[in-house]
Amino acid sequence: MLTQISLLLLKTAISLWVGLFLFRWYCLLIRLNLSQSMGQFSQFVYRLTDWCVLPLRKVLPKTSRFDFACFTSAFLVQFIGNIFLSLLISGDFSIQQTIAIAFELISSALSGITGLLIVFAILSWVNVNADIRYLLDKLTQPFLTPVRKIVPPIAGIDISILIALLLLQVVNIVLANLRFMTLSSI
Repeated sequence: MLTQISLLLLKTAISLWVGLFLFRWYCLLIRLNLSQSMGQFSQFVYRLTDWCVLPLRKVLPKTSRFDFACFTSAFLVQFIGNIFLSLLISGDFSIQQTIAIAFELISSALSGITGLLIVFAILSWVNVNADIRYLLDKLTQPFLTPVRKIVPPIAGIDISILIALLLLQVVNIVLANLRFMTLSSI
C-alpha cells in the first residue's frame, strides 16, 4: 500500500514538472510571452521551473525560438523520475528504461496537446474572457492551422479540432507500437 501511494505521488510530481517545463518550452517556441498573456499563471510556471531552467541557461544556449534549457529540464526530470520509479517498482534500472524515457516525454507532450485542444473546444462553446480566448487561440494555432488549410469549415462548422484530436490519437498509437517494438528488440 505504501508503495502504491509513493508511486502515485511520484508519478504526479513527475507529470506536473515535465508538463510545466514542456509548456514553458512550447510558449517560447511559438513566441508567446507568458508574462503578458497569462498574469499570475506565468508566475506559477516560472517559480516552479526556474530552479532547473536558469542554471541550465548558463550552459545551454537559448536561440530565438528553441529553449534548450526548458527542453533539457523536462528530459532530466523525466529521466530522474523514471530512475526513482524503476527503483521503487523493481529495485533496479536498465538501458531499456532509459530508452523508454524519450517515448514518455513525447507521450507527455501529446497528452498536453490533447488536453489543450479539449479545453479549447469546450471553451469555444461558451463566452469566455477575451484574454483567455486569445491565449487558447495562440496555443492551439500551430496545430489547427495546418488542419484548417486541408479541411476548411463545413457549413460554418469548424471540425479541425476533431481531426487534430484524431490525428493525435493516431500518433499516440504509432508511438506506443514503436515503443513496444524498440524495447522488445533490445
